[in-house]
Amino acid sequence: MADKDSDPAGGRERDEPGADGQTGQQESSGEPEPAETGTPKRPGGQAELLAEMKALRRRARTARHAYWFPLALFGLLTCASVPFYVLPGYQADGTGAIQAGPPLPILGGFPGFTVQRFLGYYWLAALLGGLLLTLLWYRWNARRVGLATPARGYVVTTAVLTVLALVIPLLSQVRSPRWLSWLQQLSVLWPGDLILRGTFPFLIIAAGLWVLAWAERSRALTVIAAAYTATALLASLYNIENVLFRLGWNPSGNDWSLTALPNVLLPAFVLLATGAGAFAVQRPHRARP
Repeated sequence: MADKDSDPAGGRERDEPGADGQTGQQESSGEPEPAETGTPKRPGGQAELLAEMKALRRRARTARHAYWFPLALFGLLTCASVPFYVLPGYQADGTGAIQAGPPLPILGGFPGFTVQRFLGYYWLAALLGGLLLTLLWYRWNARRVGLATPARGYVVTTAVLTVLALVIPLLSQVRSPRWLSWLQQLSVLWPGDLILRGTFPFLIIAAGLWVLAWAERSRALTVIAAAYTATALLASLYNIENVLFRLGWNPSGNDWSLTALPNVLLPAFVLLATGAGAFAVQRPHRARP
């Protein structure tokens, strides 16, 4: 008779059920099995994480870039200043209706040069009004994209330079207390060659662009600021119409009143061209959800 514990089919002994009621299980060795992880560790994981974080920062900076607006705005304001650089009736021999020098010499040029009386007042209003519009623009852009550009330094720098250009000449003409004498000395330090042609506001705009490039963390805007600064210095230190004379331009009569325009239109062109290029580059980023 077959054993009751033997397998009738193969004659092998059946496994005894274990303590847990299961059969055919191999006894545990008593050591816990290593836990399985969902993602295996890879070498260089921290370096990849840092690279991803840098890429995210770059994308965030690109998304918040909005400097095309101040470039285009101040380019348009420069173009709008053209009528103040034209003197009606000005002749090559110095005769004609040359208006008196403006009371704001740093912003409006020196007497005897081809600038109208109210040029300084125009630039005072244009610089401060442009700063206000730029500040409002950056605030609106921050609400739209969810990322704010620290443009306060740009606004403060440009505003302080504008106020200094306004106040220093006025203080140099009045008797001030001794503790304000250092302000009168500053009026002597202003380089006259940068002020003669009424183009010193271009240098104020250039200084603001350098601060804005740092705030935007933008290499492209840094290059733009460098190019515009070079153009502003050229317009302030050299009569660009001399180049046009060599190219064959021979003004006659009232056309001499237009000789100051190349010094104005060249910086305006740089701002408008770079502003249009920045708008074309930044527009796809604004269109993304």
